[in-house]
Amino acid sequence: MLFMTTLDVIPGKIEDLLYLTKKVKAPENIKIKQFLKLLGAHDFVIIYEAPNESEALDFVLKFTTAASTRTSLSSPVEG
Repeated sequence: MLFMTTLDVIPGKIEDLLYLTKKVKAPENIKIKQFLKLLGAHDFVIIYEAPNESEALDFVLKFTTAASTRTSLSSPVEG
């Protein structure tokens, strides 16, 4: 399953989030496709594969001390 999570920095927590983005290791069952800084409505986006919603949630929870998150189940556009 393909997921996209946006991260928005909690005020005063930018250093914490930058630390987390560099130090958090994805479990073996999570495959990160892209981890991007953004200019615009959100600060970061992570695009990743996880076996199910529960595993995706466990991964995203690692960032919630420094960012508010929003996760969407994604699928490629065919054709």
